[in-house]
Amino acid sequence: MMLETNIKMMKKKTPVKRQKNAKSTGNSTKKSTASKSKGTRKGMDPDRLALSKNDILEFCDRVLKKWQQDPTQNTRNIPAMFAVRTGVLFSDEVSLKAIWSEIISWVYQLLYENAQAQARDENQEWAKVFSKIKSDKP
Repeated sequence: MMLETNIKMMKKKTPVKRQKNAKSTGNSTKKSTASKSKGTRKGMDPDRLALSKNDILEFCDRVLKKWQQDPTQNTRNIPAMFAVRTGVLFSDEVSLKAIWSEIISWVYQLLYENAQAQARDENQEWAKVFSKIKSDKP
């Protein structure tokens, strides 16, 4: 199901390619479609949520199904995910996009900071350089 959703999303985002040396038919619809796809590429925001409310609910359900296979290990996680799912269920689409776009942004930031922390623990040189750059900023 997730693979089908990803394929559909990829198909929607694929820009329409114009043929070289194609004669203009004078059809204004083609021109506006092409300009929209160019505008979309310029405005790409990796933190913007493109998933629907149902996609997020399906994700929550998959996590719950996985955790319910070992309920004793996930005693605290299962009720917390039910709370997240309930929050998603009762939120409007605009709020969901705002909230989950922020969560996506936080995840990227946390991954970056986690990689730096791991590298500092292993005394890797690049982590020292990045820490120095960060501390030198006003």
